[in-house]
Amino acid sequence: MHAQTPSSPIRPPPARCSRRHWLVLASGGLGPAAAQPATADLYRNASGWLDDQAQPWRLEALRGRYTVLTMAYGACRRICSTSLRVMESLQQRADERGQPLDFVVIGLDPAGDKPADWAAWRRDRHLSRPNWHFLWGDEAATRAIAQQLGVKVWRVDQHLMHDYKIVLLSPQGQLLRTVDRFDQALDTLLP
Repeated sequence: MHAQTPSSPIRPPPARCSRRHWLVLASGGLGPAAAQPATADLYRNASGWLDDQAQPWRLEALRGRYTVLTMAYGACRRICSTSLRVMESLQQRADERGQPLDFVVIGLDPAGDKPADWAAWRRDRHLSRPNWHFLWGDEAATRAIAQQLGVKVWRVDQHLMHDYKIVLLSPQGQLLRTVDRFDQALDTLLP
């Protein structure tokens, strides 16, 4: 039986429903906000984030710099691990080009990944550079930023499922480019 949450009930797929349709149904459908990410200034997001040191942090701090951003959670072994490896490769390519970039990972699971968990995760993966930011927000902030980015999130049993998506934000906080398939070129996310 599938777990259900009040905000996103999970129902079994109809008998003639394809896997793709089941995922769309499970994620709440494809309304306009889910189908197209907003192009608004994401740096104006006023949500109260905490960094991996449990210090208050605002996306506004990124203004004036290009930023590569993804959403992840610590227990994810496939999509999130791949996203982080892609971001590490982008860091290396940006370094080779002399291109300054910030990297932001926003937690998808506020109940499961607290700031201390992100600090340990960061330490274990040797991501100590100051241009890497791991952020935690409450459920409302997390849901809002996922919607702004067009990231669909849903639960199946005890598993948190989500889209593979990494975005490049302009120095003004606008979404410039998105990688949402594993076969897309990494350089798409370099300014």
